[in-house]
Amino acid sequence: MAGKKIFISLALVTANCLGLFSQEPDSTSFSMNSRLSFYSGEKTGSMLIHVPPVLSGSNISIDLVAGDKTVAVWKGIPGRKLLEIPFAIDLQPGTWQLKANIRSGWGKSYVARSFLSVLLPKSNEVRIDRLTGGLIVNRRQFFPFGFYCYSPVDPELPGEEAVRGFNMISPYQKIEPGSFQERKAYMDRCAMLGMKIHYNLLSVSGGGGVSSRIDGISEERQTELLINEIKAFMDHPALLAWYIADEPNGSDVPPAKLEKIYRLIKSIDPWHPVSIVLMTPFRDGRKYAGAMDIVMADPYPVPDYPVTKAGDAADRLRKDFEGEKPVWIVPQAFGGGELWIREPTIQEIRSMTYQAIVSGARGIQYFVRQGPNAFPKSVPMWNECGRIAQEISYLTPWLLSDEPAAASRSGNSNIRLLSAVHDGELMVMAVNTINQPLRFSVQIGCPATSTANVLFENRQVKISSGVFEDLIPALGSQVYLIGKGSEKAQATFRGNMMRDPGFEDASSPSVPASCYAWNEGDKGATFFLDPREHFEGKNSLRIITPATNAGPRMKFFPVRIIAGRTYGISVMAKSDSTVQHPDSCKNCSPCFELGIAGLSRKRFMPGNEWQEFVTFVTIPDDVESPKINVVLRVPCEGVVWFDMLQVFVAEDIGRSVDPGLTDSNSIKGIND
Repeated sequence: MAGKKIFISLALVTANCLGLFSQEPDSTSFSMNSRLSFYSGEKTGSMLIHVPPVLSGSNISIDLVAGDKTVAVWKGIPGRKLLEIPFAIDLQPGTWQLKANIRSGWGKSYVARSFLSVLLPKSNEVRIDRLTGGLIVNRRQFFPFGFYCYSPVDPELPGEEAVRGFNMISPYQKIEPGSFQERKAYMDRCAMLGMKIHYNLLSVSGGGGVSSRIDGISEERQTELLINEIKAFMDHPALLAWYIADEPNGSDVPPAKLEKIYRLIKSIDPWHPVSIVLMTPFRDGRKYAGAMDIVMADPYPVPDYPVTKAGDAADRLRKDFEGEKPVWIVPQAFGGGELWIREPTIQEIRSMTYQAIVSGARGIQYFVRQGPNAFPKSVPMWNECGRIAQEISYLTPWLLSDEPAAASRSGNSNIRLLSAVHDGELMVMAVNTINQPLRFSVQIGCPATSTANVLFENRQVKISSGVFEDLIPALGSQVYLIGKGSEKAQATFRGNMMRDPGFEDASSPSVPASCYAWNEGDKGATFFLDPREHFEGKNSLRIITPATNAGPRMKFFPVRIIAGRTYGISVMAKSDSTVQHPDSCKNCSPCFELGIAGLSRKRFMPGNEWQEFVTFVTIPDDVESPKINVVLRVPCEGVVWFDMLQVFVAEDIGRSVDPGLTDSNSIKGIND
């Protein structure tokens, strides 16, 4: 099957047990689609059954059938709109039809059919999780948070914005042969930085957008350029999704035209989703459902309309496409001309972004960025966008969680809330929709501890009888993290002298505490907390080095030592060999260096799984300072995650220094 082009058609067909597939479904009809947009190597998968409201509280039974084989059986009361049915996948790459035979408690039968796509794995594949609305990139959850920009892309722009916390850009561009190297240059640079590209094909696909029109070009030539562009970049490590139409509902672009383009793209590259931006207020956005995998909207309310328009747009799309397509919102980050008298304020951009997320958006793409102060003109406002980017990065495991969460309630109608649970911990996100500070209360819908941590503010609020109160700024947002009912102590390591060894201090969003950081050459090198990967606790430290010997150097909070004694330094680390590099670094292997500043440094090569790396240092008898600093570097291009950094006195934990110890050894017995 290698090299075979696989055509994907995501057709949803529902019918009653009589098999009248052409008749209009009634109000109690079911539909079904796979949870992931495609599967690639998994042994298990699941289908989502869309349950009509009238039957959500009724007893039903479901037989899930593939061919002539029943692969799953479910019985019970759904109690919700989306019901997930897991099953074992034993299918070769291709497109397979599954059928759900459904029977209600009073004997009425239904049938729902859907296609399941199984593809050969690719390192740069991007899958949609239709249950959470998120993406899966490099086999990890991914919340796209970025912006539009203009072409040619300033070479400094990706690096400037990567360190703010943005993980995606979408340049307006014309797909012309003469500018191909410009496009490849920014794609390669973003791959080095770990950023993704929402790739703009507007000039040769569905049209719309800024400066995206190519005059005097035939439809045949457009198609030729489109195909060439897809083939040129479909395997690029920076590619996230194909963007094919901008506001087609506002310019009456026929859905059939976009569906044809969608099918063409999918016939060449089924591994990446396709997106369309709809104009708000909406004009029947559902009619474009067959031409996109991701649905976007661009509400620009400031200053003539309330900022609630952003949340309302996300809520409308979520209701229309829940369980089918992720919703992304394009918040307004411009103003001062055309129809918009001014830009949003710092407070307005925060409220619009958080309202969209609370209401169901699982991607943010600001319009528009041209640095340093053209779009937006307000540097403080754009700094606020970067601050939100880092907050959302930290909250990704909660926002994309599939764990059930009881809804929390506020006593104030001007406060919008979102509740989500990850690893048993409840997150409550609150956003103020009006331009005045408010005191509000929250009723938590599950057992809770006595306090809630206010994330990114280093404070707590008390919980009494399942209720807490707080103040929220005008158009502000607050995020609360509430424990599992009985607090679980963080893992302790006997004799460890390091402060915040597991990188759990999130006083500043996504930024590690208890360390200094230096940039050794590439301004786009980053060091962020990453809650998606951790050996223990909730976080790891992720370091991305874009170029050899040009990454961050981390110098950690000093520890007291005694001259003449031997100390061990250890850290848990992992990398990811599936994260490709651009052509200039195809065979690069991530590495890191660990040691004590000015005394010793050892190099290690992490693999794809967590592993403990250890080195020993004997402090010279003539050392003058009573303190030392552990230093961590990633000199090789790539990404490395770190957790549980330790310094310990070797003799105190019963260890002796083995002269034959190699750098790659993992020594057991550190944990108490």
